[in-house]
Amino acid sequence: MKIFKRSLLVFTVLVLVLAVGSYFFMQKSLPPMEGKLALSGLKSPVSVIRDQYGIPHIKATTKVDALRALGFVMASERLFQMELSRRMTQGTLSEVFGDLALKSDKLYRSLMLRRAVERMIEKEKQEGRFDQKMWDEMQAYFDGVNEYIKTQPLPYDLQIVGIKPEPFTPWDAYIMTGHMAYSFGIALKADPLMTEFAKQLPEEAFQALRNDPLKAPLKISSWSEMVAPFVLPTEDLFAGSFEGSNAWLISSERSQSGKSLFANDPHIGFSHPATWVEAHLQTPDFELYGHYLPLVPFAVLGHNRHHAWGFTMSLADDMDLYAETLNKEKKTVVFAGKEVPYQEWTEVIKIKGESDLTLNMIETPHGPIMDETLERKDLALKWAYHRPENNPMKALYEMAESHDLAAFEKALQYGTAPGLNVMYADADNIAWWIFGDIAVKQNPNSDMILDGASGKDEYIRTLPWQEKPHQVNPPSGIIVTANSRPQGLDSLIRGDWQSDDRFQTLTRALNEKDLWSVEDVKALQTENYNYQTRALLDKLLENLQLDEASKQRFDKELTALKSWNLHSEIDSTEASLYHQWNNEIVLLLLEKMPAEQKATYLTTPYAWAFYERTLLDDQSPWWKESDKSKIISTTFLSAIEKVRNVPWGDLHTVEYTHPLGRSFPLNKIFNIGPHPMPGAYNEINNNKMRGLGGDFKVVAGPSTRRVIDFAQPQTSWGINPIGVSGHILSPFYKDQVQMFLDGKYRPQHMSDDGIQKSTRYEMTLVP
Repeated sequence: MKIFKRSLLVFTVLVLVLAVGSYFFMQKSLPPMEGKLALSGLKSPVSVIRDQYGIPHIKATTKVDALRALGFVMASERLFQMELSRRMTQGTLSEVFGDLALKSDKLYRSLMLRRAVERMIEKEKQEGRFDQKMWDEMQAYFDGVNEYIKTQPLPYDLQIVGIKPEPFTPWDAYIMTGHMAYSFGIALKADPLMTEFAKQLPEEAFQALRNDPLKAPLKISSWSEMVAPFVLPTEDLFAGSFEGSNAWLISSERSQSGKSLFANDPHIGFSHPATWVEAHLQTPDFELYGHYLPLVPFAVLGHNRHHAWGFTMSLADDMDLYAETLNKEKKTVVFAGKEVPYQEWTEVIKIKGESDLTLNMIETPHGPIMDETLERKDLALKWAYHRPENNPMKALYEMAESHDLAAFEKALQYGTAPGLNVMYADADNIAWWIFGDIAVKQNPNSDMILDGASGKDEYIRTLPWQEKPHQVNPPSGIIVTANSRPQGLDSLIRGDWQSDDRFQTLTRALNEKDLWSVEDVKALQTENYNYQTRALLDKLLENLQLDEASKQRFDKELTALKSWNLHSEIDSTEASLYHQWNNEIVLLLLEKMPAEQKATYLTTPYAWAFYERTLLDDQSPWWKESDKSKIISTTFLSAIEKVRNVPWGDLHTVEYTHPLGRSFPLNKIFNIGPHPMPGAYNEINNNKMRGLGGDFKVVAGPSTRRVIDFAQPQTSWGINPIGVSGHILSPFYKDQVQMFLDGKYRPQHMSDDGIQKSTRYEMTLVP
């Protein structure tokens, strides 16, 4: 007993020493937030005020000074995130994480992001279009980042991993936009998969599996062979993937305030730290409240006193895979029926603890060969991001600088990718345009692998600006985008569009009232509802056939389900049963599908569209070999046994996972959650699980919610899912978690009065 007590005492002391040591180790790298601090390169002092939620309000005499300070402040909060994002997008994670990251590095090297950016910059310089002023502003931002690295203690997470970041440059920002563009597309996993399905299934059954069945001849090239579906190797361990979004605009005629209303909630893979860095910049000539991606000095989402903008994914099909006919001895490829030379280059990946790996890469007229990523060889990726006209950074820069609707629209024409629905509002105007290429293709079946040799599957053209769907001040006074097929687009142009559930739900709701207020918009933006649930549930109940014993046994649950308000609230047992029932049905419908194919398919946006159409269509080919009522009844019994009396919040949870918290016991230290989360996939509060048929752990959802009334743009409303800081000891580390889960908002200040009243810390950066 004495030995045990002594051992316990020693263990307790060791734990306390470790805890105290860890605390002081982490505390040393807390971001500086008060007093005076020198920042090399400044022309004049810069004020940095952090409000009660840690948002930095940066006031400077010039925009260059403001951006230099922004880089310094952003590095103080998110340097670890910035470093991992740079390493992921440039394929250098293996230097730190070894073999664990090799597939990711191969993928991002194959995507040819740096080569594409270098070509774009070189073309602009050759044609005299290179914007030196913009580059200098980008450089000022990175000078601020690099000054932080030189003069301040490195964050504890970088020290734990053992990384000392190399200097950051504007090239890092440009390449980061490639990750955004890549995560919008699904061609690498969907096109090989759909090619398999087209060969394996009757045409009618195959068409039902597509997200957007085409009324065009199905054309499968004779060269096609069995190909393995691609599964994203990284699962975006180090940066959130873009998953969808909601946005809507309300004109001044439909607003209670008499000025336009703006609402946007981009849906991104939940990550920790959070996706966005918020900051308010103010100079005598420039002002912007922006949501920034770490590494990118220009706001991706933003507003000022004049206008606001936001995005949803357009999901235009701007990525295609072409099967190439290569002659590696002659270094040629057959293109449009003729042999032409291809280009070669090498990529050297450094791997921790191992020898360097050299990749021999090939680029055809279609794009890079993806042999290092795909099982099927000699597939080239044709991608709008690679076009030398593509400069999304210039677009972001000009969007913030524009002073009227015409200038803003012009800014959008600098890019060919990523594919975006751009939403714009000022006090008296609302507008929507599509940013990025929309191609007209000879073969509209471009959700499958295309023929790279014959020329018969080449693009005909890309739509010019004025031919793309758009709306400016429509008579309805309402504009909605939510990742569905754009209205007015030719039916033979396909995309990776999601179902129109959220678009229809929002449009119907917005047309139910003549006038809208900020509070109305907040309530709608957080509503846990999908209008299609009524039709789907009615169809389920209509086909449910239970014996008398089962009816009596489950009478309480059936009665509750029939009177359910159709909202997926965390305390709803009806929501649990409904969503589990859907899961059981889709798995049974696809039970004969090979496991790997099924697992991949269920993570695509095609799966939910297929399920909805199939359930609502009694004549669907997927019921021809099955008894619909029997399937629905069998799966009801399976679902209710699994989730009977289980509240939705017990199943539908979110855990914000830090890169260091991916396994026990570090998850208990670095991760936040799990927390019960309301909403569901394709409800307005669109919280997405990894795929249909699995569990309901939430992996993606609103990365922020923003509401702006242009009657008072100096005080708008927003929220962050976690908090603005990446430092575990910061008061802003997780101070917004419960507010976000509860559907609440905090003010976004731009007025001096609002900032002063909410000031928590004040720092002055001096030359």
